[in-house]
Amino acid sequence: MDTIAEAAGVSKPVLYQHFASKQDLYLALIDDSAAHLESTLDAAIGSTFDPHEKVRATYRSYFEFVVSHREEFVILFNSDVYEPQAQERIRNLRDRSASRVMTALKSYTGLDDIQARMLCRTLIGTAEVVVKQLETTPQIDVDTAVSLLTQMSWGGLQSFTTK
Repeated sequence: MDTIAEAAGVSKPVLYQHFASKQDLYLALIDDSAAHLESTLDAAIGSTFDPHEKVRATYRSYFEFVVSHREEFVILFNSDVYEPQAQERIRNLRDRSASRVMTALKSYTGLDDIQARMLCRTLIGTAEVVVKQLETTPQIDVDTAVSLLTQMSWGGLQSFTTK
């Protein structure tokens, strides 16, 4: 808490006025980071009615969040979280994100809930694998990753389109 107070430019007692413990601070950081990611994804999903562009915009917003808001991404997806409340909040974020993608998938495919959930998890899992590639392969930038994933995903998804 000393380090956090110093970085925030406040005294430790001021920090404790807002957060009773490190756990409370950590949970607040999870909540803020989750809200930021969710608003970013909502904006991307709602940015167009064109399904192909929706896929592209969603991948772009996710990868740009990872690159531009690295600390928040680490809090949400790369930290070793063993604290039950933190695990629950992160699990809820994943479930809400999956629901957003499922809703988008179902809006332009004939998939039922179970099928859409499976494809949704596949798309999310693929994006998470690509994030690791972005970290370890400097030759691949966000634009390239977005183009490759959009092309691959859309190639498969358009076979399900009903509209």
